[in-house]
Amino acid sequence: MIDDIRYPAQMDTRCADPGLQLDVDLMVLEYTLFRAVEAHLDALCGGRCQHDYEDDDDKAIYGPQQRMLVIFDSFLNVFNHHHPCYEQSAEFNYRLQVLEFLVLLLYRRTQIIVTERSSANSSGGFNRTMSDLKDRRRWLARRERDSRVGIHEGSTAAGENEQARAWDLEQRIYSTWDATRPPHAPSASPPTALPPSPSLLSPLLPRFMAISASFVDVVRQRPDDFWMDVACEFMLQASLESLRLRSRGGGSIECLPRLEDCFAWGYLGDLDTSLNGEGDAHPASYDNHDHEETAEEETEAFNNLFRSTPGECPRNIEHPSWTQLRLDTLQEFSVVGGDSSTAAASQTRRLERLVEKYPRAEFQHRLALLLRAMWEFSCREHLLGKPVLVEIEEGHVKSRGLEGAEFDKFAARVGLTCGVGG
Repeated sequence: MIDDIRYPAQMDTRCADPGLQLDVDLMVLEYTLFRAVEAHLDALCGGRCQHDYEDDDDKAIYGPQQRMLVIFDSFLNVFNHHHPCYEQSAEFNYRLQVLEFLVLLLYRRTQIIVTERSSANSSGGFNRTMSDLKDRRRWLARRERDSRVGIHEGSTAAGENEQARAWDLEQRIYSTWDATRPPHAPSASPPTALPPSPSLLSPLLPRFMAISASFVDVVRQRPDDFWMDVACEFMLQASLESLRLRSRGGGSIECLPRLEDCFAWGYLGDLDTSLNGEGDAHPASYDNHDHEETAEEETEAFNNLFRSTPGECPRNIEHPSWTQLRLDTLQEFSVVGGDSSTAAASQTRRLERLVEKYPRAEFQHRLALLLRAMWEFSCREHLLGKPVLVEIEEGHVKSRGLEGAEFDKFAARVGLTCGVGG
């Protein structure tokens, strides 16, 4: 079916029934979006981006996923031209979020893509990165305030002591990295310029969390252990990338997240009081379709990622598994203190060991598998399902109750007998 979709310049502008144009255009748009996501997942999970060899650049750029992306983007422009006032559904926007993330993940190390697009997108990407950093730092401020006032109602004395111990440990690790940086490059060699933001992993972390929050809202289930494990390594990999780039020095390092920024993800309690007063903060909204959520709704969406389940705890607190795994991951950055030169050397050795212990390629593959699992789960019939045109390709329209002989009659009636379902 996909071969029948034409580029805008080739598209027939006739419409047999203008009253049906919106429905037809919407079906095509949903189909091309779905297939674009599938193509990018195939590329990621198929191993084409599990390493950083330059020979793979052409495959990443000109493979089937790029063709599907061009088709979707072209038809999206056509759709918006014909239906400028149409507001897309939450399901469509979720799938668009997924596609945007996959595109950035797949091409983040493809320098040709960066070179061609960075001039047009650098300003918007920079603004978004800085907005994300501000949100993370507001989250840290609120978390600090919550730790001081002890808003975890119903916590036992032992529980409060454990929270205090974990908080103190976090602060010691952060302060070690904030107080000292590895030595800058010699003055004879100017600091290495930072890569353009599309090639960095750290700006993708907030997008990943946003997609995960949307996924939880769709499936009405808490994330599993695999998600927690990948999410924690995502924070670790983003931290490794940022800390290594910061070690190069230069004026642009303030655009990079600190260690605490990368780990600023978790449950925030008592939103009624946390959202009032100075320093109000809420996760950045990633909905680019004029759908504005309140600060409470956005924060609640992120909280659902990290909230304990009712069966495990009678009150709303952070999921104990997330609390522990996040702290364990953060402790990978524990280093020996001392004077500035000793601390800097210890940091450098620690980063080198972590790079070897956590290969980036293996993480990217696990991330791709997680995204594939989340996507397939969300496409189940009782959740988002699949677009009608995708169902027709598969030889049924279960969403309309057409299967087996009934579908065969329908296919014959509309001229789809050949090439359907195969």
